[in-house]
Amino acid sequence: MTLPELLDSKLVLPKIFCGSKDELIRKLADRVYAVNGEFPFPQEDVLKIIYTREKIGGTLLPSGLAIPHARLKDFSGFLLALATPAEPIFDNGQQIRMMALMITSQTGAPWYLSTLAALTKISRKEEYFSRLCGAQDPENFIRILQEQNLELD
Repeated sequence: MTLPELLDSKLVLPKIFCGSKDELIRKLADRVYAVNGEFPFPQEDVLKIIYTREKIGGTLLPSGLAIPHARLKDFSGFLLALATPAEPIFDNGQQIRMMALMITSQTGAPWYLSTLAALTKISRKEEYFSRLCGAQDPENFIRILQEQNLELD
């Protein structure tokens, strides 16, 4: 499976307006819950896990890719939602160019580590990553992502 095949275009939010990292996390979580109606965990519980993890140590890479995540007990699935902010937002002086919100099991769903590796690899290719961050709609974002055709192990 490739990264674009794993993505649901309804969970890709290019150029979303938000004023902070926490607001961007919440907007991605709102979308995850809107798309996955009967998600078996209360949204506020999942957000609490994400925010607790963020306080321990941020998940922002030098490239500007932020990867907040929740690892849930008794959950065997894997959800990935991606967003790029419409206006610059910063975390501790560093710009967040893209956010990948992941929800997975505590033991790590099959796609967790390979998705993390693929996103990290993409973020290190400056010209390509800039094109992704500049995508205006989900379809264009996924089309650009397909150019790399990264296989998930």
